[in-house]
Amino acid sequence: MRSRRHNISVFSISALDLFAASLGAFILIVLVLFPYYRQGGTDQSMEELEDLVKARRFAAQTSHSEMAQIRALQAQIRLLEAQYRTRMAQMSRMQQRLREVQARTASITIPKPVAQPVQTPRPVAAPPRSVARGQAFSILGLGTSKKKIAILVDMSGSMEAHRGAVVAAINEVLDQMQPDFRFVILGYRGGPTYDAFPPNGRMVAASASTVRAARRFVAGMARRFGGGTPTQNALVRALNLHPEAIILMSDGAPDDGDPDSIIRNISARNRGRTEIHTVAIGDYTQDPRLTLFLQELALRNRGEFVGRAR
Repeated sequence: MRSRRHNISVFSISALDLFAASLGAFILIVLVLFPYYRQGGTDQSMEELEDLVKARRFAAQTSHSEMAQIRALQAQIRLLEAQYRTRMAQMSRMQQRLREVQARTASITIPKPVAQPVQTPRPVAAPPRSVARGQAFSILGLGTSKKKIAILVDMSGSMEAHRGAVVAAINEVLDQMQPDFRFVILGYRGGPTYDAFPPNGRMVAASASTVRAARRFVAGMARRFGGGTPTQNALVRALNLHPEAIILMSDGAPDDGDPDSIIRNISARNRGRTEIHTVAIGDYTQDPRLTLFLQELALRNRGEFVGRAR
């Protein structure tokens, strides 16, 4: 029997040996170079690389935020542009309407005015003065039939320039007093404060002795002028005494309220029960506010207005 022949491949055995030898050489080289690998700065390079990656990520996030802001600004710009276009369209429509109105207006023919005959007004008779009403006395052109009289005198600082006129006007009123009259003198100034005759500020009978005492009081009043002009407060105090007539003497508009409001308030409070006569002292023509105030106050309260310039 013939024996089998086994062929041995020399190439296969040699390749295996070569591979084993190469692996051993690589392991030897690694063992030799490993200490130098730790010293080569590989760890430091990795940290720098990580820092660089973080910086790039932060830059990317920042850029993303800035891009979001830019997109928001662009949206606002688009909105403003839309609003601008809308406004321009509205302006264009308004201009068109204006041109149409101007065109229609230009086509309107205005007729020439027809001259009207001038009518000569008829003369109107002046209303009768108080002297026709059976007055009890008359002073400076105003008169009254009343016998309970409150003499209200402005004693503000500006009245110092008219001392003589004030004293003379009050004395003229006192000259007309009769024994059956009753009267009171109330001087008022800023505060308000009052100087009164009689001192209790009540009505007193006009006897001869009382009138003489009143003249002495009036002579001393001029030395006590000073302060403001609280006319509204003084009128309320005088009305509380329930006189039949008040004679108010002043050289200036009140400073304790608006003149129109004072007229309304006093007229509503009085309701026509007491005549309120007014006397403008000094150069009243140079003070329209004073003149109008005194005129309207008298008119609303069945009284009359006169001026005393000297």
